[in-house]
Amino acid sequence: MQNRQAPSREIRPHVPTELVSSDGAALLWIDAILLVPVIFGVIFLPTFVRAVVLSVALALVVTYVLLYSWSRVHPASGGAHLLERLHIGPPHARV
Repeated sequence: MQNRQAPSREIRPHVPTELVSSDGAALLWIDAILLVPVIFGVIFLPTFVRAVVLSVALALVVTYVLLYSWSRVHPASGGAHLLERLHIGPPHARV
């Protein structure tokens, strides 16, 4: 893009790259920082409590997969609305 007042000088917009991750590496670090203590915490729980925690985690993952799949097929449903409100729903075209 060229500057209208000085056509020989190009305009370069300033984008703060130190605040924006261009490759998603920041998300991976955040996930690692949050999940590693949880994983080690679950490892050292008693067997029964560990089974309950893992069952709840598995139930949450299965529920999310089912809601996500359902909301892709039925974008006007309550499940799709719930995932959209939580900002974790599938992308869809707005009409």
